[in-house]
Order: sequence, then C-alpha cells, then structure tokens
Amino acid sequence: MTIKNKIYQHSFLVLASLFFYAYFNVSYLYIIIASIIVNYILAKVLAFCRETSREKYMRALLALGILFNLGLLGYFKYYDFFVENINIAFKTDFVLRHILLPLGISFFTFQQFSFLLSIYKGAERLEDFISYCLFVSFFPQLVAGPVVLYSEMMPQFTDDARRYLNYDNLAKGLYMFAIGLFKKIVIADTVALFVNNGFTLNNIGLSAAWATALSYTMQIYFDFSGYSDMAIGLATMFNINIPVNFMSPYKSESITEFWRRWHITLGRALSMYVYIPLGGNRKGLARNCINLFITFFASGLWHGAAWTFVLWGTLHGIVIIFERLFKNLLDRIPKALKIASTFLIVNIFWVLFRATIFENAINLYKGMFNIKNINVSQIGILAQDGLIGFPNIMDMAYVSVLIIALTAVVLFTKNSLDKMKEFSPNTKKLIFTVLSLCISIVHLSRESIFIYFNF
Repeated sequence: MTIKNKIYQHSFLVLASLFFYAYFNVSYLYIIIASIIVNYILAKVLAFCRETSREKYMRALLALGILFNLGLLGYFKYYDFFVENINIAFKTDFVLRHILLPLGISFFTFQQFSFLLSIYKGAERLEDFISYCLFVSFFPQLVAGPVVLYSEMMPQFTDDARRYLNYDNLAKGLYMFAIGLFKKIVIADTVALFVNNGFTLNNIGLSAAWATALSYTMQIYFDFSGYSDMAIGLATMFNINIPVNFMSPYKSESITEFWRRWHITLGRALSMYVYIPLGGNRKGLARNCINLFITFFASGLWHGAAWTFVLWGTLHGIVIIFERLFKNLLDRIPKALKIASTFLIVNIFWVLFRATIFENAINLYKGMFNIKNINVSQIGILAQDGLIGFPNIMDMAYVSVLIIALTAVVLFTKNSLDKMKEFSPNTKKLIFTVLSLCISIVHLSRESIFIYFNF
C-alpha cells in the first residue's frame, strides 16, 4: 500500500465522516472543522516547541488550547445555564440565547483537549493533518463516544494489514451493528413511551412511579449500550477496534464498580484529567474523598447544563465515598444483595438524570415512596400512545411483563460483547442478523434520537 493510497483512503473517510456529522445540522459543520484546525495548529506548534526546548512557550500554548476548548464547549453547552443562574442570583435580566447544542461537542472537544495534553507531555507524536482529522472525526465514535486516545487509534489506521476488506470482520461487525440497532430502535424507543407518559402523569401512584423509573433504567441502558454496540460493529467493519465503553453495568456489586462498567472511557478521561491531577488517593483518606466528590461533580456537569445532572453526579460521588469509607463492612454483604442494592440505587438516581427540572423528579419520587397510593391500574396508562386503545388490563400486563423481561436480560444474560467474542458465521447468525435489521428498520418510522447525543 503506497503512502498516496493511504492519503486517499484517509481523506475519503474524513469526508464521509464530516458528511455524516453535517447531516444532523450543516451549520454546525463549521464548528467541528474550526475546532480541528485550531487544535491541530496548537498541537503542531506545541510539538515544535518541545523539540526545540522552549518550555515557557509550551505552557502558554497549552493554556491557550485549554481556554479555546473550554470556551467553545462553555459557550455552546453552558452559556444559557450560567446566564440563567446569574439572572436568578443577582436579579439581572441577561438575554438567554437558547443555543442548539452541536452534536457530540463534548466528545470531540474532550478528545482534542486530551490530545493537546498528551503532546505537551511528549506522550504522543503528531501525524499529518489528514490523520489528525480522521482521529477526531471517525464517524462510529464521533457523536457519542467512546472518548478515544490518539495512541490507540492511529496505529490501527496506518496498519497496512487493516486496509483491505476482511469478510470475517464484516460479518462480525454487521452482527454487532444489528444487535445495537435492535436494542436502540426496538427496545429503548418502546419503553421511552412508558417514561414519557410517566413523567407527565399527575398524582402518580407507587406502582406506576416505579414502573416509570425502571422503564427509564431500561431505556438508557439499551439506548447507550445499543449505540456502543453499533459503534463497535461499524468500526469492526473497517477493521478498527475501538475501546469498550459499556460492560454490563447493572451487574455491578457497587456504585464504584458501576462506574468501571458504565461509560468506561469517560471514567478513564475524568480519572486522567481531574481525579489524578487533584492527587487521587495519594494524599490521605480525607483528601481522597474530596477528590472523588469533585470528580463526580464534574461528571454531572459534563453530562448536562442543569442542576439535576450536577446533583445526579454528586450523589454518585457521595455513595462512592461511603463505599470507600466502609469497604470492609460492605465486603461482607452477600453478592446477590450487593447487586440488587446497587441496581436499586442506580435506578433511583436515574430519575434525576431524566428529569428536566427538579419538580419532575420530586413528583416521581413522591409517587415511588407513597405507600398510601399504590394504584396498580395506573401502570396501564404508561402504554397509551393515543393511537391504539387496548383494555387497561392488557396495557398493565404489557408494561409489567416487558419491564420484568428486560430487567432479567440485563441482569442474567450474556452481553453483546460476549456474543461478539463467540461469533462465528453460520446460517443461524445470518437469519438473526437479517431479522434484527428488518425489524429495526420497520420501527425507524418512529421519531428517535440517542440519549447521549444530547451531551
């Protein structure tokens, strides 16, 4: 494979990826292009300064890079959030801009910020501009992760052995993509109806409130794991291995373990760029607890410009601190009980994550713990779509059976990564893949967007 052909292939992938990104909103194409160009120039100059031992310029360039990336993210993602809170705190009337969040800006900004730090430390070597563009824009991971490192991606893109069609990888990748698409379009978008109805239901009873919370627990699981499977599947078709970002998180025995299994690469990034620079666990127990609290506060804020997200992240941090303080005691609890209690805590916290305002969360929490208003029949209302009317008893059974079945799937069955490792092309897998794709395509008539596209 000649260098010239590599450039052609990389250029085609970059253009295809940018077209994929622009399809959502072409006006935001300029943002990612500007971000790529500015960060590449900064990285190039940083690398030159490192080679010529001009450390004082390196610090200034790194500071400039941090300001640029945080400024870009801050303006598009947090401008209205900060202005609104300033208006409330100081009784001002600054105008909100109601800015539409550019797709995947948190991911590609974090990714480039990480790369600049690596260049500054001398841990990475900068390639040509097209290669850098490919690193940022490679479409399977562009809009919702994983947050990849330059060093784990570029050696694969430049490996001649990966530059030709591999039918085994094509079959395996398509199989994985079909699983992910089915998870998202068929499962996650189905239970999304239950969630939307539940969060708008006034005077919600205990049964319907728990059904709503569990439905969102299933929705975000199959939504995010579905995207992760699709990203892995698409990359595999190109003979590229992207990092695992999702590993059966609801099987965790603690919230600490949950965060080793949920959005794995974000946890890695927060550890590298927030937790460890703060001192990690190297400066005593008290400082370690403070560092954990700050890290999960940052995690909540990263997920969204709202206090509901901040509280959600902070509560996870508090529970992890509790687990750190009472580790010896908690280790004595039976495994099944630890998994069940972790699942329960995660489920309760997801209510905050889903709620657009605190009033929505409070309304659902009141229902979840109101033993005076069980109202089992209210569960049927969650399945009403305004189009087809079934007897309430049928809707109740439908919602209940589906939630129980999905909970059993996430807790007791093999995950898709295990299935991918065991994959071998055969007629059974072919039929499964085709049926999954066909059923998913039929369901594409519904309005659908990945939850993590909002971050």
